[in-house]
Amino acid sequence: MAKTNSPAATQVPPVQTERSDFPRLIAANPNYFGNIKGSPFKPVIEILNNTTFEEVTCIGFNPNTNVLEAVIQVKQPSGYSGNACQTGSFEYVRFFLNYGSGWEDEGVAAVHVCDIPNGTDCAKSAEKPLSYAASVRIQPKTNWCGRPVLPQARAILSWHMIPTAGDPNFLPIWGNHLDCHVQIRPRPFLLGEVAVNLNEEVKKFIPPEQLDTVVKLPVPLPDPGPLELGELAKLYAAGPAGAKGAAAAAVPSHRFGFSELHQAIQAPAASSELSAAGILKWKSLGLDWQGALAALGEVDANVTFEQLECLGLEGAAGLERLAATFRIKRPSGYGGGLCTAGSTEYVAFWADWDDTCVYTYLGTVPVQVHDFAAIPPDGLCYDAVLPVDLSAHRSPCDKPKIGRVRAVLSWAVPPSTTDPGSLTFWGNRIDTHVQIQPGTVPNPLTPTISILGGIPTSEIDATTGVTVLYARFAGNNLLADAFGRSCPFGGRVEIQGPEFPGFKYRISVRPVAGGLTQYVTTPLWLTRWDGTVYLSSPDVNHFFEYQQYPNNIENLLGEWDTAGDDLWRVTLEIADMFDNPILGAIPDTHVMQLDNTAPVADIHIDSGGDCGKFGVGAILKGHFVATDLNFGSFGLFTEPFPGPITRDNGSPSTVPTVSAPGDAWTLNTATMKACGYIVGVGVADRSIVNSAWGSNNRASASAGFCLLDKV
Repeated sequence: MAKTNSPAATQVPPVQTERSDFPRLIAANPNYFGNIKGSPFKPVIEILNNTTFEEVTCIGFNPNTNVLEAVIQVKQPSGYSGNACQTGSFEYVRFFLNYGSGWEDEGVAAVHVCDIPNGTDCAKSAEKPLSYAASVRIQPKTNWCGRPVLPQARAILSWHMIPTAGDPNFLPIWGNHLDCHVQIRPRPFLLGEVAVNLNEEVKKFIPPEQLDTVVKLPVPLPDPGPLELGELAKLYAAGPAGAKGAAAAAVPSHRFGFSELHQAIQAPAASSELSAAGILKWKSLGLDWQGALAALGEVDANVTFEQLECLGLEGAAGLERLAATFRIKRPSGYGGGLCTAGSTEYVAFWADWDDTCVYTYLGTVPVQVHDFAAIPPDGLCYDAVLPVDLSAHRSPCDKPKIGRVRAVLSWAVPPSTTDPGSLTFWGNRIDTHVQIQPGTVPNPLTPTISILGGIPTSEIDATTGVTVLYARFAGNNLLADAFGRSCPFGGRVEIQGPEFPGFKYRISVRPVAGGLTQYVTTPLWLTRWDGTVYLSSPDVNHFFEYQQYPNNIENLLGEWDTAGDDLWRVTLEIADMFDNPILGAIPDTHVMQLDNTAPVADIHIDSGGDCGKFGVGAILKGHFVATDLNFGSFGLFTEPFPGPITRDNGSPSTVPTVSAPGDAWTLNTATMKACGYIVGVGVADRSIVNSAWGSNNRASASAGFCLLDKV
């Protein structure tokens, strides 16, 4: 059935001036909307945490992949700076974690949004709001399973303005913030935790200088198995992991004995022997089999223990994934603590990408959950992510493509893979609409490089090999350069593109100015949808095998370790499983400008020379050099305590100095304490190093001096 749009649905309401003129108003008055407390600029109108146009509705964390996720709802048909064929705008999400000693910045991600007219789908349901997702991968603080780590997570959503780094109290104008506690996966046991004190006889055979190292060695213990029914009955009679209160009432037998009950009622054939065995076993444990079966019969899509809350689509074209967040509500009822196997929450994903009112099953993602002695009042928020290949469902930018998606949560047993409407005993279902990023449907067996060095190839100049102005990273939608300047590449260049399982590919590189062709043969560590990794190596003819998308969620095809500063050509060719080139498949070729040379940094003290002695209050002067062919920025600093060092000519830090001796600097030491110091300069270029946002070629230099109370 085709999508319908009524005249009322397609009418675009006027957008208020504070939204449409937002960049201009901020440029004229940084505190126009009153979001900067203590600012010398007087607010004109106060707009804070406004969720009329967008709202972060959920936050979640996946302990297996260490990914923090936020789901965002975009609510209006306009107000996003243009349609999909125009610039559009970005929703920025900055993430924080608080382990108990203050908020720690975990990074920022962005989502591209645009004006999309209101409409209804094939089921006559409104397509708004549209649900997007944004994430960052973190390196969390961990502890062993006996000491759960449950930090509070925060996501701050801000339209058209990046939340200030390190500021967990940033006040968004358009947007909001959301908190929820999450659970960090425990690290392996340490030998010293398995045996707090080594046996004195054992210590005799360990050299004293190695004793501390041995105690800290991780112990490769096998994963624990699920607790038996008798163990669960004792656990919940006593309370989970030392919990206080009436735990037995909180976790009824039809919950903790669900596996055995479900096995009996879902058996392919009724069995008197199985029923009798169950009755006798439960009776021996003081449990009521018939009563538990009757209670289970009353359970239907129960959300007392867990509940699915949000579902969104994340990523740019070619790197997309569905993300569903769910909340654990109780401290117990999940099969044991962190030192046990616990139990599994299953999330099944369905989609109707082409608005036909027929859902297609996409896959099921398991997430392990556990009991805790106590959980925060807001519960614990988890995230299940499934990569999706939407290459066959794209449409031109002037015809926005909206898909219907569904997630089904089920505890302990996987949801149906054939019936999208089926619900199980514990869990629930949510539906939403998502925007499929525009593009063209690729021809079959066309070798394609979609991303080079983290940047979409569409944003790399085909002649110069540097990024176009205001280019953004494919993974997080953040600017390659904060000021929108063009950037070369350096370090390890990741090569990404769509897969063609059943075929092979080969990547070669060659200097544009001439030289030998080199094949990219670095073995690849590929990431599966569940966060596990495996090694993919080329054959003797330098061909890799294309992998199934769920087995290569980053679409990683190659890693090229670059050197030098030349312009290079990168080529991808496709072959059958016998390394024979595919007839008619034209290799995909792109150029890249390299810059692997560090900037030039130098600094000296002119007044008295380097390593001089000065009294507090002295005004020090000197010169510094900060230059590079692809200059980024520099910073002047003093250590161990900051001092008011400034560039004399007043030019910003994004302007390089002249060559040696460089530009003049001044440091007034009147407010500094007596100490040994260095005065230094740090320089970064604009090269995108190792395909990573925020990574550049860098250099630094310093000169020392002593500041004395008296000279």
